[in-house]
Amino acid sequence: MNERMQIISVIPVYNGERFIQETLDSLASQTLKPDRVIVIDDASNDNTAKLVESYELLKCELIRSDENHGLFKNFNRALDYATECDFLHYICADDVLLPDFMEQMCNALKDAEAQSFSYCLSAFIDKDSKLIESPTTRPSPPRYISANALLSQHSECKSLMLGGTLIKTLGQACPVRFRTDMPHAADCIFYSDLAKSSPSRIQVPKVLLHIRRHPFSMTKRNEENIKSWVLDEWEAIQHAFSLMDQAALPRWIRRQKLRCMFAARSKVKMQQMADEKPDHVQRIYKSARPKIPWLHWHLGSISVLLRDIFFGSSLNKEHWQ
Repeated sequence: MNERMQIISVIPVYNGERFIQETLDSLASQTLKPDRVIVIDDASNDNTAKLVESYELLKCELIRSDENHGLFKNFNRALDYATECDFLHYICADDVLLPDFMEQMCNALKDAEAQSFSYCLSAFIDKDSKLIESPTTRPSPPRYISANALLSQHSECKSLMLGGTLIKTLGQACPVRFRTDMPHAADCIFYSDLAKSSPSRIQVPKVLLHIRRHPFSMTKRNEENIKSWVLDEWEAIQHAFSLMDQAALPRWIRRQKLRCMFAARSKVKMQQMADEKPDHVQRIYKSARPKIPWLHWHLGSISVLLRDIFFGSSLNKEHWQ
């Protein structure tokens, strides 16, 4: 690989003292190390800045904000570094890269044009870094993925994971941005736009990123957040669908499938709320139900019922999220 190829890795963080050292350790242990590691501290009020400043295995550039701007505004700040490097990477401050992430992702892009991107598979870890879920994979080389294939994935809210993507910028500005008005689906919309605009999309079919799942309860969301959660998801589904190139009949069939899928996902959310916050069930219903016809709503509900009968209601709830 050309020695002049510059890699920048950006970490937006807010109150990340508990996990950011593990994220930095994973960058420091890369077989192909980034040339610059930039930490954007979104007005943290814990020891995040002190930990970054004292970190010795990497020289980190710390940028501190005087006020909190939110996650996706800071990911847009990360995208601003595209003009200063050949490869741009960004990662959440609680996730962990496997040691050969950067090398494998860069190698996959060696013959690709500017604004192409590579992405890997992800596994999930808990707050103690214990592996809790990982996809089954077979050894295979990187492969080119069509825009339609990725848009199909995003239209079902199966977004690429932040941190598991590398963009080959070659000093050019990133052509798309994260939407800051959709906190629950900005990543899905961003990757739909990126899939459509990029000349090449390359999957590295290997787990190279560990996503950390924090224990949290959706029942703690207030009414406005619950409504936003449902409506953002619906808009993300519609946005990805609108970007797909399909003939009339396959497009009609996919539209029906997405309506049923949205109904099923909403039904699962209602199940998750039912015990602790039954009033939230009605809020989800009132937000989701008007978006799709009566028939699709009931077909989606039936699919959840069949899942519960054959697999148990607690199994794979996260699969629908």
